[in-house]
Amino acid sequence: MKKNKNTTKILIIILSVIAVIAAAGAIYVGIQNQKMKEQSKRQPKQEQTESSSHITYQGKKYEYNGNLRTLLFLGVDKDEEVTVKETTGRSGQSDCIILLVLDTEEKTTTLLEISRDTMADVKIYGLEGDYLSTETAQIATQYAYGDGEMRSCQLSREAVSTLLYDIPINDYLSLNMAGIAPITDQIGGVEITIPEDYTAIDPAFVQGSTIVLNGELSEKYIRSRDTDVLGSNNQRMERQTQFIQALLAKVQVSEDNGNSMMQQFWSAGRPYITTDLSMDMLEKLSSYSIDPEILTVPGEVRAGAEHDEFYVDDEALQKMIIEIFYKEAD
Repeated sequence: MKKNKNTTKILIIILSVIAVIAAAGAIYVGIQNQKMKEQSKRQPKQEQTESSSHITYQGKKYEYNGNLRTLLFLGVDKDEEVTVKETTGRSGQSDCIILLVLDTEEKTTTLLEISRDTMADVKIYGLEGDYLSTETAQIATQYAYGDGEMRSCQLSREAVSTLLYDIPINDYLSLNMAGIAPITDQIGGVEITIPEDYTAIDPAFVQGSTIVLNGELSEKYIRSRDTDVLGSNNQRMERQTQFIQALLAKVQVSEDNGNSMMQQFWSAGRPYITTDLSMDMLEKLSSYSIDPEILTVPGEVRAGAEHDEFYVDDEALQKMIIEIFYKEAD
């Protein structure tokens, strides 16, 4: 029984870590044709067949993989603990967006990274929370139109689901970026090797050097972005992924030393986290692989009037969705 509890705590940490950097309903049975028609600018090529659980793609028949469960992880640019915002627009933006896809039969995981600059359908709400319109904007801004807690997560979940042709998102976990430093310091830092010259971010980030990031350096490493450079968010996403792997390695090694570090990790991060995950669900997830395949929503970055704008390659995304979420029908 003690081992099961330890495993559950490890999983909680893993989910929290992903939210830090990335920062996360019932099983869906197919891409809904009507909503896909409403996305007029995207015009997906899949065709619904006589069964709602089947689609036809490039002449082949596919069915949604009912063994999948999805978790959305959001890293929010707020330098404070989670608090409910009564006025729309003060909730921050989700600078890190990752969808974790779990195969309940194979016990495998896939991480799908989504650029915060992705141009998508965003629901606009007034100061009193009244719906105004749906506009094309950076998907990260959808979080701001909620309450900084559950409502923001729910709106972001809807936006990501719509972007991915209504793929279901069962659960979410978000973490305010203010939690990065205390969490990293709590576990004694994270060791990484600097892959490129990032001394412009901090003099310590010399290419090829191996250093232990404390809380302050960790926050710089995964949050910094030169907005004057087109596509700088792509480099930041790469650093975030690197940090995920290093932090998970640190946590796993520390498992043999007992539960104290795990408990401290969760204690340090909990004030900054919003999630609808239940303990029962966490226990069920304890048998999954924690060495996921990492994919990125395909597309290209363009210079917008004020900010970078990432435009999805719809054809490539459709192919990716088929490969991740569907299996060829018998």
